[in-house]
Parts: sequence; C-alpha cells; structure tokens
Amino acid sequence: MRIISCDLFKLLWVDGSIRTKVRACMLIALVGYFIATVSSFYSNSQQAARLASLQTIHFPLARLSEETLNIFRTQLSKYEDAFLTGEAEQVLQANKLSSQIMLLLMEMEEVAAGDPSFFFENALIDDLGERYEQFYRLAAEVYLDTQSIETSLEMQKTIQFLGNLQTGLLQDLIKLNQHLGQNVEQIIQKERQYAQLNTIFLGLLFLLVLLSATFISRCFANRQLIQPLGRIQQMVVDFARTRKISPPPPGSENDEINQLATSFWEMTQELEQTMVSRDYVDNIIKHMSSCLMVLSAELTLSKINDNTRELLGYGEEELLGEEISRFISADTAELFQSRGVERLARGQDVSNLEIGLLTKERREITVLFSASVMRNAEGQIDAVICVANNITERKKTEEVLRKIEIERALAKTAALAAIGELTSSIAHEMRNPLSSIKMNAKMIQRMVEGRDATVAELAEISSQQSLRLEKMLNDLLSYGKPLTLQISRTTTSALLNGALTAVRQEIVAKEVNIEVVDQTDQRSLLLDLELMTQALSNLILNAVQWSPAGETVKITARFIEEEYASRLLFEIRDKGPGINPEKIRRLFQPFFTTRQGGTGLGLATVRKIVEYHGGTVSAENLPEGGALFQLTIPPQMPAGPGDDQQIT
Repeated sequence: MRIISCDLFKLLWVDGSIRTKVRACMLIALVGYFIATVSSFYSNSQQAARLASLQTIHFPLARLSEETLNIFRTQLSKYEDAFLTGEAEQVLQANKLSSQIMLLLMEMEEVAAGDPSFFFENALIDDLGERYEQFYRLAAEVYLDTQSIETSLEMQKTIQFLGNLQTGLLQDLIKLNQHLGQNVEQIIQKERQYAQLNTIFLGLLFLLVLLSATFISRCFANRQLIQPLGRIQQMVVDFARTRKISPPPPGSENDEINQLATSFWEMTQELEQTMVSRDYVDNIIKHMSSCLMVLSAELTLSKINDNTRELLGYGEEELLGEEISRFISADTAELFQSRGVERLARGQDVSNLEIGLLTKERREITVLFSASVMRNAEGQIDAVICVANNITERKKTEEVLRKIEIERALAKTAALAAIGELTSSIAHEMRNPLSSIKMNAKMIQRMVEGRDATVAELAEISSQQSLRLEKMLNDLLSYGKPLTLQISRTTTSALLNGALTAVRQEIVAKEVNIEVVDQTDQRSLLLDLELMTQALSNLILNAVQWSPAGETVKITARFIEEEYASRLLFEIRDKGPGINPEKIRRLFQPFFTTRQGGTGLGLATVRKIVEYHGGTVSAENLPEGGALFQLTIPPQMPAGPGDDQQIT
C-alpha cells in the first residue's frame, strides 16, 4: 500500500514531466468518470435486483393465483351442473380438476416462500390449501350422491356447509388474486418512477462530475502547463524587443517546459556572445579560398565572393543576374546539364563535378563544382549554394604522373615484347617436331588398330598429349605476341556489359548469380575496350568456375582517389574455396594453374593486358570465405585528337 501511495504521489508531482502532467489531468478525469460509473452501476444493480424479484416472485404468484381461480370456477360450474342434472360424469370431470388446483396452490406456496416479505400471502395460501382439501373431499362425496339430498336432513346440512365453504374459498381466491395483481401494478409503477428519478440523478451526477473534473483539470493545467508556456512566450517577446531576458526560476530536471525555458535562456546567452554583424559574415565569404556562388531558383548568380570574380576576370556587376550556364565551357556543358542542372532541379545536391569554367578571355579553367539546395519554410527551392575549387594545377600534376606511368608501362612492354619474340622463335622451332610426332602417332594407331590393343592405346595417349602440347604452344605464342593497344573512348557500363556477355554461357551452365555495383557514374574512359573486356571476362570466368551453384559473384567498379590522380578499380568477389596462401604470389605467372586441364596462361594474360594499360592486378582471400581479385588502371590512357591511337 505504501508503494502504491508513493507511485501515485510521483504521478501527481507538480514538478514532473509534461507526460506526467498530462497523465495527472487524465487521472482527474478518470476518477470523476469512475465515480459516476460506480454510482450508475450501483443504481442499476439495485433496480436489476428489484426487477428480478418482480420477475421471479410477483409475476409468477399473480399468474398462478389467476390460473387457480379460473380452474376453481370451472370446477364449481361442473359441480353445479352435476347437482342440477344428476350426471355423475360431470362430478368426475370436476374431481379431476382438484389435483391441478392442489398443485397450483403448492407451487404458489413454494414461490412465496422465496421472499420473507410474502409472510401474509404465504399463510393465506397455506390456509386456502387446507380449506380446499376439505372442500374437495366433501364435494366429491356429496355430489356423487345427489338422490339422497332431498330425503336426508343431514345431507342437506352437509350441502349447506359445503356451500358456505365453497363461497369462502371463492371469495378468498378472488381477494388473493386481486391483492397479488395490485402488488404487481404497484411495483411496476414504483419502478417507473424510480427509473425516472434515477435517470435525473445520474444525469445530474454526470454533469457535476464533468464540471468538477473540467474545473480541476483546467486549474491544474493552467498552473502546470499554460502558465509556464506563457512565461516562455513572454521570454521570446522580451528577447525580440530588448535582447535581454531574465533567467527562468529553477525547476525539476524532469520538467520539459522548465528545460525548454532554461535552454532558450542559455541559447540567448550564447547568441549574445557569438552574434556577429552581416558585414562580418560578408567579409568571411569574400575572403574564402574557394569560389563561392549563390544562385537563385532560376540558376542565376545572385551573390559571389572575390575569388569568383578574380578567377573569371569579370566585375561583380557583370556577373550578378547572369545564368551560370553562360560561364560553362562547351566541352562540359552537356555534362553540367545532365549531372548538375537536372539534379539541382530535382532538389538533389551535386558533389565534386569536374567541369570547365570560361573566363572573360574565353580561357577554360578546370574546377571541381559542388552545389547544395537551400529550401524555404514551404519546402520550395530558395537558393543554391555553389562552391568551385580550381584544380588546374592538380590536373597538370596528374597528367605528368600519368605520362610517367605510361612510360613505365611502355618500358615494361618493350621487355615483354623481347621475351615474346624469344618465346615465339622457340615455339616455332618446337611446332615442326611436334607435328611430326602427332602424325606418326596417328599412323601407328591406324597400323596396329585391331591387332595390338596396348600399342594402339599408347599411340592414342601420345596423340592426345601432342594435341595438348600444341594448344599450349598456341597459347604461348599468343601470350608472347606484343600487344597493340587501340585506345578509344568508352564507359564502365560498356566494359562490364561486354565482359558479362563473353561469359554468359558459363554463368548459365554453373547456375551462379551475378551482382554488379557500378559506382563510376558513367565517367568517360580512354583504353583498349577489346583487350580490357578480355582481361575482365577472364577474372569473372575464374570466379564463376570456382563458385558453387546458387552462390553470387559480386562485381564492383569505382574510382579511388590517390594523392595526384584517380584510378579505376574493379573488384570481383567469389564464394569459392579460396586460394592456397602459398600459391597466391605465383598466381599470375605463366603456366601456373590450380585447375585440372588449365594451361596457366589465363591470369598471366590478364596481368599482361593490365600492365600494358599501366595498371595492376592482385588476388587475396576474404575473411568470410572465397577470393577477391582487384584490377586497377588509370581511366585515361593518352590518345590523339580523334580519341583513337595505337601504342605498341
């Protein structure tokens, strides 16, 4: 009980949270509703008890009394007919009704015994039962012997006594029936009056409870909610007028309204310390190291800083009000429209978009353009905040590094070409003896066929091994041949589609799923599409062949930013058994293979193509199982004016 009292005290604690105060208001209303409901329930239960008594006692007694009276009258009528006509059959029929009357009187006695208030009625019913039993016995005897009535003085006296007994019974039954009927009518009338009074009482009670709960809740809410919120409103008004407000009174740490007032006061104190003028903010914007441009919803320049004006070589009055598209170079206008203007029109931000800005002298300056949409209270675009960083020097550095990488790739290519020439000459020297061996093995097989099965089998094995050696020599010649790169402009999407098409049949046969995640945003690439498709398809094929049926090979393409340049990265993840750690370092060497029937030149060819492009390829095991192959290349190989060039 003490715990419940403490909880109730905490619930009604005036310094509690808003939720607690609202609960307190609800509790006040619920208490009033509970009082009214209990009163209504008690009143209705009392009335239900009275109606139950009326239904189970008063109504049955009145019905049984009336039924007894009617049967008794019927019995008397039959006795009188028998007396007048002398027919014994009438007497017998009347006698049969006696059992019904006795049963009805007994039933009335049982019903009346269920209510102590029917003491008088119960005694009367019991007396009627005894008198009726006396009447019945005498009537049965007298009316069956009607012939001796006229001759016997004693029989006439008996008839006279029987008539008095009959009259008394009839009168008492009539009185009992009237009494019980009047009781029922009186009770019904009382219940009707009680129901009317009960309705008026409950209505007044509900009204009183409603008014009391409303008054108490209003007083409580006014003190605990409305007045504190009014103080906060006054604090806002005072701060707007004088910038000075008084601290709120201390309150409970659970009171959100007091916390709100305290937070607002603390915010005003911080604003007083950190408030700066508009000129100061403008001065910060003007001296930003980046070019800042504020565009209107129509993408016209509405504000710029000094760096923007100096970079473009225009005066401020020449820039303001002009559309930004006027200062975008023709080479990047389409890119700016699709990935800049259209995204901003949809309310999306633009991040690090590489475009060219035109100066007043029509000189193109490469910048990284970023923009963010600023909306008003209605959610409409109010302005666009743009930042442009000049990356001209960075592009020059990237170009120098790219040339260095290409020179290294060309030097490595020259070494590979020298090795390839040596390999080709060796392969050519081996091809002639190999052809002779293959031809002689077939001739021996035909000569001994059907005569010596052992020699025939050995000849067949020699022939198959000759074919395998010939295929290996062909792969060796292909690997040793110097590559000629056909540089052309393409996209990551075209490269991925070509590689997947090349291995589509193997994907279907192995029942492996392919998941492609292209994060390159369709950035332009300069490379040999055919060779890079071959390299990428070899890696995908390797992942598909090692993955169990039903598993997923995930292919990811994205750009990675290095210190002075960006590189295109392809990642191929499989769910196979992984790579033997001792064999990873030899994985891309020629003639090394872990798959039965392989020549060991597939991954070596991939490495050769990638290195011709100035890239790298590597492999490692994943912690969750499977292998990861990574292929990186510079996205822009050097090309001529027409975007096509041969590099040997």
